[in-house]
Amino acid sequence: MDSNQPPHQPDGFQQNPGPHSPHAQFVPPAALKHSGPGIASFVMGLVSLLGYIISAAAAGAIMAPYLEEGMLDGPNSNAVLGLGVVGLLMIALVLINVVGTILGIVGTAIKNRKKIFAIIGLIVNAVIVLSIGLFFIYFMASAAV
Repeated sequence: MDSNQPPHQPDGFQQNPGPHSPHAQFVPPAALKHSGPGIASFVMGLVSLLGYIISAAAAGAIMAPYLEEGMLDGPNSNAVLGLGVVGLLMIALVLINVVGTILGIVGTAIKNRKKIFAIIGLIVNAVIVLSIGLFFIYFMASAAV
């Protein structure tokens, strides 16, 4: 018997340790890193959610004194300026969500990386962008009627 040939089983079959064989060598899987764009997308989604909460609270605090009954005066110039700043903050947050959605898509497309943060970031950012877009379309349509 040639020493270069693989050993034979008693029934005549060759012993070939395939990947699912009990004799196969165990190779641990390579540790995958998280995708960088996915983490960025996830963080952008969380920061924007916090920003929306702060914006709504700030707008409510600015307008609260003018919402009392019997109040005939409109908001002063400081209140209007504050509401303008809140509006600009909301526009910036929407842009952050659009960028976060793009980064979430990129993070899910990267091979050999963990995708959990990319998927969560994509979902959070896309839901926010779609919700704001649908609100905008609804209110524009209702204003036209």
